[in-house]
Amino acid sequence: MTRPRAIVCLCLFVIVAIAPHAVHAAGATTVVKAVTKYFGKEGAEQATEYLAKSGSREAVERVAKVAAKEGGEEAVEQVATLTTKYGPDAILAFDNAGSIRGIVSAIDDLPTDQVPAALAKLAAGESGKTLAGAVSRYGATALVSELKHPGVGLTLLKYLGDDGAELAGRMSADQAIVIARHADEISSLAPVQRGAVLSMIRNDTERVVKFAGRFVEANPGKTLFTAATTTVILAEPERFLGGDQIVFDAEGKPIVVSKPGIVGRSIESTGKASAHVSKQYLQPLFYTVMAFVGSFAAVWMGIKLWGHYRTTQS
Repeated sequence: MTRPRAIVCLCLFVIVAIAPHAVHAAGATTVVKAVTKYFGKEGAEQATEYLAKSGSREAVERVAKVAAKEGGEEAVEQVATLTTKYGPDAILAFDNAGSIRGIVSAIDDLPTDQVPAALAKLAAGESGKTLAGAVSRYGATALVSELKHPGVGLTLLKYLGDDGAELAGRMSADQAIVIARHADEISSLAPVQRGAVLSMIRNDTERVVKFAGRFVEANPGKTLFTAATTTVILAEPERFLGGDQIVFDAEGKPIVVSKPGIVGRSIESTGKASAHVSKQYLQPLFYTVMAFVGSFAAVWMGIKLWGHYRTTQS
């Protein structure tokens, strides 16, 4: 290799080796400036105090390094922009995520008024890391679900995936809490059963939630959506949505109990049968007897009057 060519190769090597570090260093400076801008002139001491805290400066360094690696100066500027607008939560959110692009994309898809709360959740320690993992998979949907149902939306996503995100978007807080309690059970079902249960929840959320509540009350400590109980439920879903319940026999097998209880249902049936018999048979018989008695009384009264008349004429 000629000397000039060797010098060119060496220069290229130096550029390739040093350039990322230069971008990283510049990026860290840019992010630090963004922190200062967020606190403002009056908050310079706050900015200094924040950066001096254990781990804060390191977090800035890590985020700047990841940003420079993923998207160069453009990614660094995106981090700086969000930090200037929303403060240290943005840095901690990116640090928990270990990624820039996914978080930026999800934040961009949110309504502006939801961004501060979303960043605060992403910045919150281990739960923030878990949420960041969900964001990397489901995007803004994960943030929307968790913001609507704090602590519950993430559970629905974890076990039910896209179906959980859809349900979180349409359910009330109370409904989401009930379904989230059974999310791991539903996720463990065979695909056909899982799909059928999710469809039932989607189409009749309120009655499914009420049924689940009755089950827990009647069977403390028991699992609702096992393969066995789900088979029973899906065989006649309207019975359970209408008020019937599942209990377990001595062998632990699920059995169906009608809404008022087996005895109550029998009494109800007996009452209806009695009413039918009374209306169709006893009432006509009663009216016939009354008519006969009335006619007999009239004839008897007539005979008595005739006898009295004959006596008075003699």
